[in-house]
Amino acid sequence: MRHLSLAMLTLAVLSARPVLAEDKVNLDPTGVAQPGAVALYMSAERLFSLGQAAKDPMMVLTAARMMAGLTLVPTARLAEPAPMVAADLMLPDAAAMLDAARTLDVAEDLADLISVAGSDVAPQPKALRATASTLEPGASEVWTLDFYGATYAELAIDGHANGNLDLLVTDDKGGQICLDRGSADSAVCGFTPAENGSFLVTVTNSGAATDSYALLTN
Repeated sequence: MRHLSLAMLTLAVLSARPVLAEDKVNLDPTGVAQPGAVALYMSAERLFSLGQAAKDPMMVLTAARMMAGLTLVPTARLAEPAPMVAADLMLPDAAAMLDAARTLDVAEDLADLISVAGSDVAPQPKALRATASTLEPGASEVWTLDFYGATYAELAIDGHANGNLDLLVTDDKGGQICLDRGSADSAVCGFTPAENGSFLVTVTNSGAATDSYALLTN
């Protein structure tokens, strides 16, 4: 597990794939996938979780390096219906990952690398908009997001309870863009709209327990 490439990780988290475009769906079938800050964040967080589970400080350190330069911007957005329970963003950042790497590096074999990683100048910053929400079992909520035409759009849901969240993305006329009904509580959707438009993001808690999550967009 120490040699997972960023490309492999990105492919692993891109579980909500765009469906084939129909004539009336606001989706450019010729658009080239350009995974950006959202996919990178989800890949880094996945690697961080794997590293913690394996007690592997090198994996955690690599995740922290991937996360460097990514900034979460808390963004107020309204869903329909309005969430019944307030939620807070509970997402790790590069500093928290480096702290975790230090904790796992009991022999201090990587102490110098961790120190260098913590003092390195971060790459060109990339911002993600993040909105926290909570869903009761069986409940759904719909977010309306605007994206530009001919520009790669990226969004994700990132759950925190190892539950089961489903994701459906449609255009404003109901044309299906992405669908994820897997057993996880995270999913990424990337697509290129044919023109400027509004898109409906439906998140459903198909699990048996309340689950908090973050909606991430580029």
